[in-house]
Amino acid sequence: MQTQKIDVELLKTMPLPAWDDESSKADRGKLLVVSGSKRVPGAAILVSRAALRSGCGTVRVAVPESVALAIGVAVPELLVVAVPETKTGTLAKSAVESVASECRACQALVVGPGVGAGSETEAAIREIVEAAPLPSVVDAEALTALGEGFSFTGVKAPRILTPHAKEFEVLANLSLEGADDEKRAKIAADYARAQKVILVLKARTTFVASPDGTVYRNEAGSRALGTAGSGDVLSGAIGSLLAQGVEPTRAAIWGVHLHALAGEGVAKDLGDDGVLASDFISHLPFVQRFLRRSTEGAAVAKKGFGLRM
Repeated sequence: MQTQKIDVELLKTMPLPAWDDESSKADRGKLLVVSGSKRVPGAAILVSRAALRSGCGTVRVAVPESVALAIGVAVPELLVVAVPETKTGTLAKSAVESVASECRACQALVVGPGVGAGSETEAAIREIVEAAPLPSVVDAEALTALGEGFSFTGVKAPRILTPHAKEFEVLANLSLEGADDEKRAKIAADYARAQKVILVLKARTTFVASPDGTVYRNEAGSRALGTAGSGDVLSGAIGSLLAQGVEPTRAAIWGVHLHALAGEGVAKDLGDDGVLASDFISHLPFVQRFLRRSTEGAAVAKKGFGLRM
């Protein structure tokens, strides 16, 4: 299947917003992150820090009340929203109301990393994914919470799904075992077209499929990226770009490549083994600076280019 390679030449055709010296955090968007649980509070930290390091103006994170203070102390730049939780420290069904209220103040949403399992939490996640009026990144436990048979075709706002192979198999009820890259690209294209979503199918070669069936492939990266929490960093980077007003397919493409090049940078500095997901976050500003400079002059961009009006 025909795919387009994600590289500097492609990114020149889809530049990021060009912020001038007068821009403020208000110009660069507000992201809402629904993430974390008593068992995995760190996921919310990774997503949020990655979003901030990718240029988002403000990040607010909705987390179970028992971990809210710890997360706020760990990342003092956040606005923390403590929401009701279940007995096991995951999102309660009543948290949906709080999330809906926070959506009104934000431009984009990331939902899923570290939220945990359980029937009540899964019901809350399904309602958020179905009803949230914001362009959203749906990742990790949110994907498995949706389960087989969930349809995105009636969802009004754009959805970017970021599954690895096992999560995709649960979501689509379709095995990827033994599929080569050409087959994976075709599967990604068919699913994105049928469900009207942007699908980021993660692997050594990651495919980004748009709702019109166009598929982009990312071959950059390092095996260092195959570590716990790496996907949370990717979700934060993509969500950050969405909040800044970047068109969803473009945000997915840029986020995937930023994440991959951060992985390459960490591998160069530290090696491929023993790397932490948090190591990638500190490289994101340098990677974005490199890519911005590499794509400058490709298009004339005013302050706020690509922002929704």
